[in-house]
Amino acid sequence: MNFNQIIHWQEIHPVWRKFEVTPLSEELHIIRIGISKNIKRILSHTELLSKEDSKKSERIVREEDKHIFLASTIFKKILCGLYLGCEPQSVELEVNEFHKPKIRKRGDIHFNTSHSGDWLVFAFSCQPCGIDVERINYGFDFSSVLDMSFHPDEIGFIQNSSQPPINFFRIWTIKESILKALGTGLTDNLKELNTLEELSKLPTKNDALHIKSFLIENTYWCSVCYIDPFSKIKYFEF
Repeated sequence: MNFNQIIHWQEIHPVWRKFEVTPLSEELHIIRIGISKNIKRILSHTELLSKEDSKKSERIVREEDKHIFLASTIFKKILCGLYLGCEPQSVELEVNEFHKPKIRKRGDIHFNTSHSGDWLVFAFSCQPCGIDVERINYGFDFSSVLDMSFHPDEIGFIQNSSQPPINFFRIWTIKESILKALGTGLTDNLKELNTLEELSKLPTKNDALHIKSFLIENTYWCSVCYIDPFSKIKYFEF
């Protein structure tokens, strides 16, 4: 069944500041981490890896891919530990049936993560949230993706724009952030979701979705989706 879904989308230019732990009450925290910049810190916390994670890391051949995996796995534990007020070793994580990560037995703290290239991003909130980052690939042939996953209005907007690749990746991160916030894996409904309209159709609750999109280094699009319209947003970096 389709419900009308209100979408409030806004492009912003955030000011980043050094990460510090502050209460999440009525706040949304967006965190960006430069992997190469923090690689020494990442490699110094490999004790946070489970046996399964260690084995998986050993199987990854490309150093860049290994660093991405280690950064994501280790910073999940570090950040969740900071927000929970506990040691990162004691953080217990799990995924729902659609593989959205969550903290076990803690419904009061929600988080989501994404990575692309050298950037790893997180969103933390007291309400469900989703985040996606994508490097703008000017050589990527996205024509087949448009037909499968984009609303006709979005396709027209991208194809008629002066910079189709930039607008493709912008809309793609918006769609991904929405699906990740909902955590229901509704990939079959992407064509029904028109991010250019304030009122779209998506089978979910009637809560309004709020989306912020921004560029990182003018090379990556990042979008975050959240439910609480009263959230104060803070932007942190490592």
